Amino acid sequence: MSTLRDLARRRSLRLGVVVASVAIVASACLPPPAPGDNSNPLPAPSWWSGSCDSGNYVGAHPLGASFRGVEVCGPRPGADGAANRLVRFFPGAWGELEWQCVELSMRFMYVAYGVSPYGANGKDVVDNYTTASGGGLVRIGNGTGVAPAAGDVISFGATGSSPLGHTGVVESANVDGSGDGTLRILSQNDTTDGWRTISVGNWWVDGTSGGLGVVGGWLHKP
Repeated sequence: MSTLRDLARRRSLRLGVVVASVAIVASACLPPPAPGDNSNPLPAPSWWSGSCDSGNYVGAHPLGASFRGVEVCGPRPGADGAANRLVRFFPGAWGELEWQCVELSMRFMYVAYGVSPYGANGKDVVDNYTTASGGGLVRIGNGTGVAPAAGDVISFGATGSSPLGHTGVVESANVDGSGDGTLRILSQNDTTDGWRTISVGNWWVDGTSGGLGVVGGWLHKP
């Protein structure tokens, strides 16, 4: 009986090793999540009623672009001539205008990092951030050997057609070891689908090639 038990035990152990090995191989074959995908979604804004706050803003709707469930919304106040609507993320918060570009960046930073909204035009979102707003973000300068990452918030400087500049949220980065490639960003009150692709060359994010302003830097969560 003892011999039979030993044989059964050894077979059980061998079977366990085989199952574990198969599990390891199977997990190794699964592709990693795509950069900038919508896994690990963030909570919906507590102040919203319906998708893109359509219950409070008549005609509001998603434009298509999103990152971690944070949607780019319309209608666009600029191109579509839509009215602005002031919202406060919480009582006493700095007010934001739906669906301006700044509202998107502030909404993302609030639900993703706990950053309280603060006064800024698009060109100022990065420079006006302080640790007092929370979130523990750091500013990374353009051209300093680091590429933006998914979840970073970027500002574009003033242009002749847009003196207040622009801001967006990095959804994904495809930049090689030489600092060359592209970024894809969420861009509100801008394109019809809410996406923008920005060129990066020698670690320099080139906003001007896409008709936006010069990039001074971006905010990153360490």
